[in-house]
Amino acid sequence: MSFSTDSYLRRAEREDLDTVVAWMEDEDFQHFLYGDPTRSPKQIREHIVSMLGRSVGHTMPGGLYLIIDSPSQGPLGMISLQNVSWRNRSCNLDFYLGSKGMRNHMMTAIAVYRALEYCFDELNLHRVAAYIYAFNTPSWRIFQKAGAIRELVMRNHIVRNGNLYDVYGYGLLRREFEAVRAQNKSMHSVSLQQMILKLAEVEDDTPMDEAATP
Repeated sequence: MSFSTDSYLRRAEREDLDTVVAWMEDEDFQHFLYGDPTRSPKQIREHIVSMLGRSVGHTMPGGLYLIIDSPSQGPLGMISLQNVSWRNRSCNLDFYLGSKGMRNHMMTAIAVYRALEYCFDELNLHRVAAYIYAFNTPSWRIFQKAGAIRELVMRNHIVRNGNLYDVYGYGLLRREFEAVRAQNKSMHSVSLQQMILKLAEVEDDTPMDEAATP
């Protein structure tokens, strides 16, 4: 079955602040958010400002934030690359969907696949790790299908709605991802390069006063 999407990845900017804060104030979003969800709107906003801020001259950041965007639907979610170790060539990956994208698992899978390509091809990393709640079955299945191995189970590690849940720790090496990519022909029709070209076409067709700056 074929699948097409106009979604693409771009770096998160300060202009995304209101959108991301709105996501993080949503109960469904907080349910999957790692860490303590019981924070005030002011604390959430301060956290997001620090996330999206850029340090002048900081050419090798320890964290990167990518927005899953769509010309037809607007921002759909966010991918966070944290604890980036340039010496060890590794990072942790988290991905979150806003209300528009929460039920579109195929779109999520493509966005995560693109983010992994970015990690291995553009950042030249060797390993990507992810910590995913056990009840978030679609997310850990997506990561497994990308070639990741479940390396760790933290039992009864988090509380949601008064219940204790496990957290799974996954690890994905470059060679494991490349093996999956070589076999996964369906993703070749939505390559990272084509997504960038798609965005360029949209921008070329948009009047200058209406074009958004990525």
